Amino acid sequence: MPELYDYLRFFAGFGIVVVLLYGVYYYFARLSSLPFGLKLRSKEGRIQVVETRVIGKNRYLLLVEVDGRHLLLLASDEEGIHLLQRWEREEQ
Repeated sequence: MPELYDYLRFFAGFGIVVVLLYGVYYYFARLSSLPFGLKLRSKEGRIQVVETRVIGKNRYLLLVEVDGRHLLLLASDEEGIHLLQRWEREEQ
């Protein structure tokens, strides 16, 4: 028959696993700027996600910079990604 020590050991181990899983979730959620939980920002390359906003369930607005000259406002939903607005930066 299980003793009190066995129950305490089980719940302590279970608690450690729950805390570790939450820590991993929290770590990736803090790094994430994209809806699906990955940090894909890069200072190198031609395309950068400047900002992402959640506007509803599975609906997002994304501000994307291309080649440092173009800004795109994109909407993402269940049906795909749609271009809402495009701006060109003036040459200096």
